[in-house]
Amino acid sequence: MDSDRVLTQVKVVGLLGRFQHTVDFPASDEFVIVHGPNGVGKTLLLDLISAIAWPVDFGTIVRVPFKSLTLRFDDGTMFTVDKGGPQSAAADESEIPSSAADSTLAGLLALRLFLEPGSGSGAISWSPQVHTPERVDSFRTLARLVTNSPDKPSGMERRLRDYLAHGPLESDATLLEALPRWDSLPETLTETLTEALAVRIPTEMRDVLRGVVVHSIDTHRLLGLSAPEERRGRPRQRPSLTKVEEFATDLARRLAKELAENSRTSQELDRTYPQRLLEDPAVDVSEQEIRERYDAQNDLRRQLGDISLVDERTSVIEIPERMEPWQRTVLWTYLRDTEAKLATFKDTLDRVSRLREIVNRRFLFKNLEIDRERGFRVVSDEERDLDLASLSSGEQHELVLAYDLLFNVPSGALVLIDEPEISLHVSWQKGFIADLRTIASLVDFRTIVATHSPQIAGKWADRMVILGPTAE
Repeated sequence: MDSDRVLTQVKVVGLLGRFQHTVDFPASDEFVIVHGPNGVGKTLLLDLISAIAWPVDFGTIVRVPFKSLTLRFDDGTMFTVDKGGPQSAAADESEIPSSAADSTLAGLLALRLFLEPGSGSGAISWSPQVHTPERVDSFRTLARLVTNSPDKPSGMERRLRDYLAHGPLESDATLLEALPRWDSLPETLTETLTEALAVRIPTEMRDVLRGVVVHSIDTHRLLGLSAPEERRGRPRQRPSLTKVEEFATDLARRLAKELAENSRTSQELDRTYPQRLLEDPAVDVSEQEIRERYDAQNDLRRQLGDISLVDERTSVIEIPERMEPWQRTVLWTYLRDTEAKLATFKDTLDRVSRLREIVNRRFLFKNLEIDRERGFRVVSDEERDLDLASLSSGEQHELVLAYDLLFNVPSGALVLIDEPEISLHVSWQKGFIADLRTIASLVDFRTIVATHSPQIAGKWADRMVILGPTAE
């Protein structure tokens, strides 16, 4: 994966059969705002960018109506998806079901992927066409690929057949013959089919696509975890947790992981402390340096105590007003060890502190508190615990957006945010970009924001790309 390649332009032609949109995103900019009325395809544009990221989501690419999509990068590389061209004459039409003219299968067979490397080497193209000597893998072959075991493919085969091979399809049906049923597949099997097709993409293309790490935050961001429910013999999803509750649980898990890591570090340092103390020569540090370092650690310990990661009352020591050389050596070794122990919490502390700062600046008559067992909780100004699900939709959107950006976005990712203004007061909308920038400075990501609200841009109107019927 080439992590140094930066996306600088997205261009889509024929979106919804009528729009041509170009979004320039200079490599030096940390965000760009896509603005326009309903119906011009802002959400679909984000969907297509996400679909191109590895592994390629062929289902979305086929489903969204457009002619071509091109991504340009700062090194001159261009990657294009073309779905408007005629079907290749190299395909064996006898292998294409006649009923699939307007199906996912027909759309898939019309796809062409093109790569023009910025290095100046020759352009390459690829299509998931069905050629006579090389049919797409059968269920049996796919099962072996997915399970990575040639000896035990039967379980995956049965699952694939159960979902895909009802009716006229036989057990040796090919993947492409099953693709017209794509939209009805469970997500895990959709990913399986996508991966089975994507492994055929040339290595040079894969290297470019793997560099496009995307994290999407869509308009359904408040929907939480679901639990399976049977209906007419097929799995169905029913709501279980709100997204706010899900994220609270996630934070509790992260805090537990940090505590376990800290415990391992502490045990190792404590185990070797006596030997290191005996071997360390006398340190040449002043009493003032020792006191300053100790005070700084106490301040950090207080911050960690606020998020329930340490008990700030522990490890309190009395430093003598005058120290012997051996005392300075002992205290300096102790302080070095303490610093190493507390450092295991530093990244989580920075993210949690930023979360509380942003959320508590918005919430009225309540505060977000961090709890080791519950992740986070909301406390009223009367010191009452509030049910997370009882927060207003605007408060939940604010909390979910900030948490998702702080804890779920990989460093270096391209973040796609659709309609961040949902349920937010105008004053909150005006502060969104400032919050986004302060989070991005900590996590390190770039963002494309799609919005209907001019208040989102505020003073950053020069970063706004207007999409509309006359957009070029």
